[in-house]
Amino acid sequence: MISNRQSVIQIIRAASSDIIGILSGGIFSFSLALMLLHTTHSAISFGLESIVYPIVGLLLVVPIGNFVDTHDHKTTILVSKLVTLVALLIYSAVIFRLHDRLAASIVIVAVYAINDRISGTGYTASVHELVNERHIKPLTTIEQAATSGVQLASPLLAALLYGLIGFRGVLWLEAIAEFVVILITLSMHFHPLPQAAPTQQTAGQWAAFKVGLRYIHDHAVLWFVVQIAVWLNLLFSSVDVGLAYVMVQTLKLGNTRLGWVSSACALGMLAGNLLLMRLPSFQHLIRTVLLLTLGFGSVFALMGAWLVHPLAANLVTGGLVLLSMAMGLFLAWINTPISVYLQTTVPTHLLGRVSVTLTTLNTLAMPVGTLLFSWLFQRLLGGPLFIAVGLVLIGLVGFFWYRNRKIVHQVVAPQPSGEANA
Repeated sequence: MISNRQSVIQIIRAASSDIIGILSGGIFSFSLALMLLHTTHSAISFGLESIVYPIVGLLLVVPIGNFVDTHDHKTTILVSKLVTLVALLIYSAVIFRLHDRLAASIVIVAVYAINDRISGTGYTASVHELVNERHIKPLTTIEQAATSGVQLASPLLAALLYGLIGFRGVLWLEAIAEFVVILITLSMHFHPLPQAAPTQQTAGQWAAFKVGLRYIHDHAVLWFVVQIAVWLNLLFSSVDVGLAYVMVQTLKLGNTRLGWVSSACALGMLAGNLLLMRLPSFQHLIRTVLLLTLGFGSVFALMGAWLVHPLAANLVTGGLVLLSMAMGLFLAWINTPISVYLQTTVPTHLLGRVSVTLTTLNTLAMPVGTLLFSWLFQRLLGGPLFIAVGLVLIGLVGFFWYRNRKIVHQVVAPQPSGEANA
C-alpha cells in the first residue's frame, strides 16, 4: 500500500521530470522547426512532428502496448530515455555537416517519437505503482498543469535562445536536460502490482493487443473519445501548421510574436488545469466534451474572422494571443477529464495497451491534417480557412450529439481500475 506521503513525493518528482523534459523538449522542437522553416521556407516545418509521431505510433502500437504491459515499467522508461539521449548526441555531431538537414531531422524526430511513446505509455501504465488511488486525479491534473506552464515558456525561450546561442546551443541544453530527467527517474520508487494471468503473453502480439482494442470498442465512452478525437486532431492541425505559416511567412510578424501566441495557448491550458483542480470530476463526460468542442470550434471561427481584415501588427498579435489562450483553456477542459477517466477506469493490466491504442487512434488523422493544411495555407488565405475549420467543428458537435443521443446525458462514474473486467 502506497502511503499519502509517498504519493506526494512521487507527484513532486514526476512533475519535476515533466517540467524539465517538456521545457527542454519544447525548446528543441520549436528551434528545430524554426531552423527548418528558415532553411526550406515550407509550411510543413512546423508540422513535421504531427506527421512523424502518428505514423510511428501506428506502426508500433501493437508491440509497444504489449511490451509495456509485460515488462518492468521503470526499466522500460529508463532505457527509452537513454536511447533518446544517445541519438540526440549523434544528431548534434552530424547535423551541421550535412547538406540535407531535413532528412536527418526526420530521423531524430522519429527516434524521439518511438521513445516518447514508450516512456509515455510506461508512465501511464505505472500510475498505480507511483501513487495510491486517492492521488491519481491530483497526479494527472498537476502533471497537466506543469506541462501547460512549461509549454507557456518554451516557445518564448526557444525564440530567444535560438537568436542568442543558435541551434547548436539548443542541442546541448536538450542533452543536459535529458540526462537530468534520467537521474530523476532513477530516484522514483515504483511499486509493481501483482501481474495478471500470463496467458496473454503466449497468445502472440496481435492476440494480446486485441484484448485492449476490444475493451475500447465495448465501452461507449472510450469509443466516443476515439471518434471525436480523430476529428479534433485532424482539424487542430490547421493551427499547428497554419498559424506559424500565416504569422511568419504571410504577415511577416516574426519569430517572437509567434512565440507569444504559442505561449498563450499553453497559458490557457495552465489556467484550465488549475481550475480543474478546484472542480469535482465531470459526471456527464460525453455531454461536457461536446459542449466544450462547441466552444473550441467557435474560437477557430473567431480567429479566422480576426485574420480576414488587415490590422496593425500589435493588434493582430494581441487578438491572436487572447484567442490562442481561449483555445488552450478548452483543450485542457477536454483532455484532462478524459485522462482521469482512463486512469481510474481501465484495468491496470490493460492500461498500457488501452492508452497506447487510444493515443495512436486519436492521432492517426494528424499526418493527413498536416499535409492537407500545409497545402491549403500555401494556396489560400488563412482567415477564411480558420473560419471553415470552426464551422466544421460546430457541425460535428451536432452530428455526434445526435449519434450518441442515447448516452449523451449518461452519468459517468469512474470505478477502481483493479475491479474492471476486460
